[in-house]
Amino acid sequence: MSLRAAWSRVEALRHETVESDSLLMRAALIGCVPILLAYGCAGIVYGNLPMMTPAGLIDMPGACAWLTAAMAFALAILAIDWLVRGELTPPQPQAIVVTKRWSRGSYAQAVMPPHVFPEPRSSLLRIGCLGVAAVACASALVGRATLALGWQAFARPGGLAPQAEWPLYPLQWVWPWLLPLARRPVVLGLIGAGAVLLAAAYFMNWRKVRGAWFPFLTVLPMLLTLNYLGDAGFDFAAARGLGGLVEPELVSALAGDAGRYNAFNFLSLWGGLGFGTVGLIIGFWFGRSRVMDED
Repeated sequence: MSLRAAWSRVEALRHETVESDSLLMRAALIGCVPILLAYGCAGIVYGNLPMMTPAGLIDMPGACAWLTAAMAFALAILAIDWLVRGELTPPQPQAIVVTKRWSRGSYAQAVMPPHVFPEPRSSLLRIGCLGVAAVACASALVGRATLALGWQAFARPGGLAPQAEWPLYPLQWVWPWLLPLARRPVVLGLIGAGAVLLAAAYFMNWRKVRGAWFPFLTVLPMLLTLNYLGDAGFDFAAARGLGGLVEPELVSALAGDAGRYNAFNFLSLWGGLGFGTVGLIIGFWFGRSRVMDED
């Protein structure tokens, strides 16, 4: 296949329709629900959760992890409600019939029906979910700040089972196949592939090529998926001495604070799965949009 033919197929994938946008939205929400539920369950089981903020990942221990889990559960319920009922539309205004009575001595006068502005419907469930998520997130951040200041009010409760490995399924089975992804040549190759795609996107954008960012934004989630899964497999095996790996620092980290170590191992696993599903859908959606073609 020639390069021109391949690029024409890429351009065909960028054909935008309202139906395809709605399908992509539903597919992204379907992928988000199990990830949010698993993320919340991990916070309750391990008593520790990493939260992504503009400043980077923040370690949320104790009650902060439970609050973060409550935020995840609320967002999962919101996504499920959106999948079931879709986007709520404003009610249609009712037709109003205006009559005019005539009497002796009266004259014709134009009477216009009052204009009714449709008010958007609001779902109490969705408002409640957003409210719970916002309050839980803010409380978790405040609690983490108090822990950083030395106050221990949010240090408890801990996790229900910090040593549990079942939330890390299927790492118990697939870690031998994930270890090659953590090798230095593979990691450097993934970084190099991402850098080449980024440079190509900038070059094509400079040359005013339509869809210049589409290949980069669709391939980048797959590269991140391989990187995260490699980290998950290596961290799981090295901390337990599997596969002949000897990493005393990881072994001591698991023995010293199993909940924290397993929580971050869990984040690597489900972060990879998230980039491979939701990230790929969003990258495809955003990459084909016309916004990226604007100067």
